[in-house]
Amino acid sequence: MTTNYQKYLERKRQKGEKKKTTTRPGNASWMAQQIALAASGLVRDCLVPETLFEKGLGNLVFSRSLPDGRIALAMILLDVYCLGVKNAFFTIIERDEYNRRLSGWIEAERLRPMSPACFRKLVEGAVAYARELGLEPHADYAQARQIFGDLEAADCTENFEYGHEGKPFYISGPNETTSQAKAIVEKLRQRMGEGNFEFLIVE
Repeated sequence: MTTNYQKYLERKRQKGEKKKTTTRPGNASWMAQQIALAASGLVRDCLVPETLFEKGLGNLVFSRSLPDGRIALAMILLDVYCLGVKNAFFTIIERDEYNRRLSGWIEAERLRPMSPACFRKLVEGAVAYARELGLEPHADYAQARQIFGDLEAADCTENFEYGHEGKPFYISGPNETTSQAKAIVEKLRQRMGEGNFEFLIVE
């Protein structure tokens, strides 16, 4: 379910050093400027997997058009059953490259449009749910979430229910070691109490 996204992140990591030397001098400040610019850009796509609440996990796409024609893109791996934001990524790419990648994501993830306000409400609701369980979002979410800009989640009238059948349901992923997974289960046990959550550790 997350294979395409994981491969995408791996390619970005492999190209990371090259991009650092060829993108712009002073990358930290430049990226901060780009994020600020992206936050006020025209919203282009807000896409969510059709099976998100059926499977509990999926890759979400939020993008904005920049004045120079490039696309600001945030991808969020969202776990609505338990963990909230498992992974997040922000980048700025050329429009042709974005369209090429998007066509593959739409097919692989069965993405459907969602209003920008509801997209933000969905993600932030999952983050709040996970925090109630003592679980923080992925570190890169702090950067990626800035693409929401001044969107108001309160403008969304849709309601989202997190967890599975009324309980948190933790399912370990391929990037979590057995010890990490067990640590999450223990945190849930301490916070929720025995029998008040479900879990599945895939070894």
